[in-house]
Amino acid sequence: MDKDLIREFLLSCQEAKKICELLPPLPKKMKPRHVRVLDAVHTLQEKNGIVRVSDVASEMGGTLPSITKLVNELCEMKILTKTRSAEDKRVYHLELTKLGDTYYDKYVTRFRDWLSDELDEISEDDLVAAIRTIMEVKRILVSNRHPI
Repeated sequence: MDKDLIREFLLSCQEAKKICELLPPLPKKMKPRHVRVLDAVHTLQEKNGIVRVSDVASEMGGTLPSITKLVNELCEMKILTKTRSAEDKRVYHLELTKLGDTYYDKYVTRFRDWLSDELDEISEDDLVAAIRTIMEVKRILVSNRHPI
């Protein structure tokens, strides 16, 4: 493959990372990964009703310890609640609080609605191709780590 094209692709990936830095400013102590947890909890709650920390870890492709840390931070900020399961005391069920619902609406729903309008000039086919390409490049790189 053309090395200049690879260079341009890598540069565009760096620019894509900067897109995440252009997200709306978050409240103090809140990180972009916290928003991803909110999104995962909300999505899983709508799909399954009950949400466990392990479900969020699977949904996000994260490790249980890292997701547990984020969940605990969100609980401290009163954005999530964590309730011990009656059936299995080792398991916690997660739920968005009223503040969590407010943040979900602002930082997920309304932001995606706005972004959808802003990106209207990009075809859905082009967006799907970009997603597919990024995910495939990640898969290749993860499975074929360079020896450097």
